[in-house]
Amino acid sequence: MASSGAAFSAALAAEDFPWVESQEEMGMAPDKYREVFDLAQRGARAFRDRRFDEAISYYSKALNLRPGDPIILSNRSLAFSRISQRLRERSAADSEYQPLNGLDPTTHAELALKDAEKIVSINSNSPRPYLLKAYALILMEHYHEAREALLAGLQVDPLSHVLQTCLSDLDSNTNIAAGARRARLDRTDDFECTLCFKLLYEPVTTPCGHSFCRSCLHQSMDHGNKCPMCRTVLFIGPRTYPISVTLSNIIQRNFPEEYAERRSEHETMTYAGVDLMPLFVMDVVLPCQKMALNIFEPRYRLMVRRIMEGNHRMGMVAIDSATGTVADCGCEVEILECEPLPDGRFYLEVEGSRRFRILRSWDQDGYRVAEVEWLQDIPLPEGSQERRELIELANGASELARAYIRRARETVRTARRARHLDLESMPGPQDPEKFSFWLVNLISLRPSDRLDLLRLRDTRERISSSIRLLSDAAEQGCRVQ
Repeated sequence: MASSGAAFSAALAAEDFPWVESQEEMGMAPDKYREVFDLAQRGARAFRDRRFDEAISYYSKALNLRPGDPIILSNRSLAFSRISQRLRERSAADSEYQPLNGLDPTTHAELALKDAEKIVSINSNSPRPYLLKAYALILMEHYHEAREALLAGLQVDPLSHVLQTCLSDLDSNTNIAAGARRARLDRTDDFECTLCFKLLYEPVTTPCGHSFCRSCLHQSMDHGNKCPMCRTVLFIGPRTYPISVTLSNIIQRNFPEEYAERRSEHETMTYAGVDLMPLFVMDVVLPCQKMALNIFEPRYRLMVRRIMEGNHRMGMVAIDSATGTVADCGCEVEILECEPLPDGRFYLEVEGSRRFRILRSWDQDGYRVAEVEWLQDIPLPEGSQERRELIELANGASELARAYIRRARETVRTARRARHLDLESMPGPQDPEKFSFWLVNLISLRPSDRLDLLRLRDTRERISSSIRLLSDAAEQGCRVQ
């Protein structure tokens, strides 16, 4: 598309900013207008001398004084496009021996497009903004959108010779490019992951030259740090797995339907849905409870990676001592902090949020996944006598909790244990259900007792139980977490 870019470059030139004697009619003070005019003139001189960076600087200063001026925006858009084209046309020798710093050609073209779209919204009755927009889109290799911009310009001015010429030139070049792309690649083993035997998704190429799905290689390396194909030791960590952009682009362009299926499958595995929950089987966690976790088992390391690519939430459940199986209720926790360690482990800080009941569960890649329904306490009608009494009970319990924490802070000597006694995180009594769980978390309870409270759907009963337990704990010398 170099010839099309050259055609646009030849058709477009910087416009002169006009001098208007009656500057008040332009909505500007005379001194300010003269400053804008001077900056625009300097920008035009720099543009003619092909000092496009300097021209952009002058135009930007002028736009700060006169925002939205279509002539200045037009000239800046053209300068951005000229820089983009110049960078694209640099020879390999120039790039090697005279490296440049700054923005890449695509970013310059995106800036040009942004200015051109502003001009279209301000002055849509002129063909020039559509030419500028098409020029920027061609430099971004968005040929179909560039053609649409030219057609929109021809609707404004059907007789524009420049628009017609550029459209004809664009069509001839893109037809050649389209013909070259018609030869589709065959779906061969070269595009298949040797671990999952599916089309590569987010392909990663190891230093030894083998390509795998990114998630498949992660899962393999949970069990060892060797290449699954040739057993070469891989000195790479999860943060240094760059996706092979070239290979990924080839796959997406040649196998779009199958790639879309792989993407959908991957998004399902990352648990963006709220009713599908990966489970970490360890302990009973209650809403408002914070906990630190050290994830070291390969199956859970895989689970955490998938969660961090999704909604950062998982379910925590315990083994029910009464049945010897996974409890029917658990608590959703949000991962507040996730620190990957060099040996592949994860250090997590989590906080309990919502309760759920497990409807059904199954094993997936070594860990358990469940379909869940959310649990809430039985609501009391707003304004009812029962609701008012419940809020009064919560208010009384909050005063008891404050007194309890003050006494506990005098007793607890280590900051590690005192950190759990935080009044600032106490929910207001206007949310009795959340407050009741915060209250329970002040007390050390057996897992079976915590599980019973997790299942309980009576806010009043939970607050009353907590008040009794707090009173007992205070009498026994503030046994706290």
